[in-house]
Amino acid sequence: MTSAPPGQGAYDAVRHAARGERKDYACPREPVPDGGQADVFEATHKLTGTTVALKKLHNKYPAERQVARMRREIEIGQLLNGHPHAMPILDFGADHTWFVMPWAQATAVQRQELLREPGELRALVDALASVLATAHGHGWLHRDIKPSNILSFDGLWTLADWGIVRRPRGQTTKVGRTGLYIGTGGFATPELSGTPHEATASSDIYSIGRVIAWALTGKMPETNLPLLPPPGPWRSVVRAATHQDPQRRPQTVHGLLALIDREHAAVPEDPFPRVQTLLEAAGAGDSAAADTLLSLVGDHPEDYELHVGMLTRLDTQQAGAALEQEAAQAHRLLRALAEHVGGDDTHIVQFGDAAAVVIWLQGICTYATGHRDWDLLEKAAHAMCTWDGAWDQWNAQDKITPWLRTLTDEAAAVIAAVLRDHPESAQHFSHIADDRTADPRIRQAVRTSAAP
Repeated sequence: MTSAPPGQGAYDAVRHAARGERKDYACPREPVPDGGQADVFEATHKLTGTTVALKKLHNKYPAERQVARMRREIEIGQLLNGHPHAMPILDFGADHTWFVMPWAQATAVQRQELLREPGELRALVDALASVLATAHGHGWLHRDIKPSNILSFDGLWTLADWGIVRRPRGQTTKVGRTGLYIGTGGFATPELSGTPHEATASSDIYSIGRVIAWALTGKMPETNLPLLPPPGPWRSVVRAATHQDPQRRPQTVHGLLALIDREHAAVPEDPFPRVQTLLEAAGAGDSAAADTLLSLVGDHPEDYELHVGMLTRLDTQQAGAALEQEAAQAHRLLRALAEHVGGDDTHIVQFGDAAAVVIWLQGICTYATGHRDWDLLEKAAHAMCTWDGAWDQWNAQDKITPWLRTLTDEAAAVIAAVLRDHPESAQHFSHIADDRTADPRIRQAVRTSAAP
């Protein structure tokens, strides 16, 4: 089936003219190869001249079992009529020995190389899942999903050949008619070899897994032998979908799609190595690296190691210059750093780390004071006092105390207000309350915090 098909409008015309007459179609003498349970001919609808696929049973007087299978195929075709991934049935005989469908461009077998492309394979799987979700929702199981039954039609993948479909429970045509083994070896689920009428949706899911494995390996699966794609997201999908135990497979096509989405979800890049590289570049004098580093850390506010372990190693002059240029970023980054004061589920704050954070923040405060950036000074000081109040590190306080004595004018006003907001930190500097070398506003702030 390789010739280009007519447009959808031509098939609509065939369906409209359908009257269940086999003579309305001209067939060649020989069917196309691999007709399976029936012969498939590249036929022509005489009235419209449209090329169609006519499928008819082999014998002029077929067995009742064969007629029942084709009846089921026609019935499910009518049920799925209009579904974009179901091969439509355009016409059929009242005796259910033949029917007509569009002429497909190709089977999955003929497109195997194309299916090695991730996007193409996903499109095929999504198509199968879509049509099977509808069929399963009505209680029908396909039970013979394989590459030769997956057709490319009108730019979409469609599932055809529902000849051994299982009707909803209670509607089977005859108990035992199916026999003890159905399906195609390698693609059929193991339970179809013993109790095919007990199959569930997971049986079709098994076959989808085998189709995926076939597409990616180029190997035909063998009955009851595992076949897995190379390492990658599809390997886990196939392993789960083709588990020997039906209960351990995804139980619905929606479950299968959820598994596929999970396995194909993009793995976030770990920013830590990139931050390390940027830190080295910034240490060599690259100011652009410092800007990028702060932006990258700011994009991961939940990352304790980036803030406590890496950010505080950046030179405060470089960091201050970058933060001064991006006020919104400075606010987000310093707030996130303050929120890490208690560690997280996997990190316990070490005293040395706490001291390093406070000293680094005091360095940012010094930069902001020198550049008269009162907003940056206020944000950095709040973060500094948050950490100092929580961890009370004397070596950090030994750096803050002389700095407090140098503050005057606007800087003193800003820091005095911050100290009043953080009495637990202000108490650590109560020894300068009576130091007349310090600004009166600073002295008053620490004195108030020390009051009983």
